[in-house]
Formats: sequence, structure tokens, C-alpha cells
Amino acid sequence: MSAHVLVPVKRLDGAKSRLAAALQPAERAALVQEMLALVLAAAEEAAVGPVTVVSSESLLLNGVPRFDDRGLPWNDALAAAMREVVKGGVAAVVAADLPLLAPAEVRKLVAATPEQGVAIARAQDGGTNAVAMRPPAVLTTHFGEPASAEVHAQAARTAGLEAVTLDLEGLAFDVDTPDDLAAWRRA
Repeated sequence: MSAHVLVPVKRLDGAKSRLAAALQPAERAALVQEMLALVLAAAEEAAVGPVTVVSSESLLLNGVPRFDDRGLPWNDALAAAMREVVKGGVAAVVAADLPLLAPAEVRKLVAATPEQGVAIARAQDGGTNAVAMRPPAVLTTHFGEPASAEVHAQAARTAGLEAVTLDLEGLAFDVDTPDDLAAWRRA
């Protein structure tokens, strides 16, 4: 199955604000770029289809195209990217802060996408670290909302769509807090 993978990245000047007690702004920006490189490598190695970064930030992306999100809020930017760049049956959104992401997990996310619905990769805290949907933009994303994995699932059911929730280590582990950062560095 083919999918267009979108990787949203917030502006670096405000990146990873919950790590402000542990890292200076330049260190947080460097951390985002380090994790983004790992996520892009996993997404490209998964070979499920094109990969596009969604950001208003000019980043060194090693040839990965960037969709300028025009400063839109994250979920609005993803909807715009799905309308304007996704040309295929499945759109997958994968967070940029998943340093343990494996290519096989990207493939599992895409393969789990229902014929009409969403596959949701649940974060350890109940949020959402990735979502794949068929057709693209069939559902508004709810990244950043509390317990967003359940919010995504409920929104799908309300719209008459199938929802599948996945709990996979590399898709579940994100770096948001100093404890997350320490756990990743130990791993």
C-alpha cells in the first residue's frame, strides 16, 4: 500500500518549550533537527511513498521537499498540505519527535489504515504521534488536544469511519519532557 507521509515541524524558535528547564533555545532547536533527521530516515526507508515536511521553518532536509505551512496552526497546516500536495489514497502524518521510530512501524501504520477511516498511533501519554487516513483529509486532525488518540477515534466514529489504534514502541515514544529526553539518551 502506498501513502504520502507528512512530517509536521513547528518553528525552531519556540521548539520543545517543555524542555526549557533542561535545554537552552539553541539546544532545543538542535534536538528538533536531530530527531527530525531520524524520523525522515525511517519514513524514507519505509518506502511507502513520498515524504514531505510541513513547516514554515527553512530546514536542511537532505532533499526531502517542504510544504510551507504559512504559519498556520498545526492541524490547519496539515489539512492544507493534504489538500495541496497529497496525491494518493492514503495520507500519513508522523510527528517529528519520534527518535525510536523504525521503518517497519511506518509500514504497519500505513497497512493498518482502513478502507474508509484512520489508523492512530497512540503516544505513551494517550496523545497521538501519528495518524494515517484514507482517503486523505477524510478527518480533521486533533494533534495537541488532551487524550488526542481517543479524540481522533471518536471523531472517526462520529463521521461513520473506521478507527484502528496502534501501540508500537517507536510510534508511542516521543520526546516532550526532560524525563523523555533522559530516557532516549539512555536508550
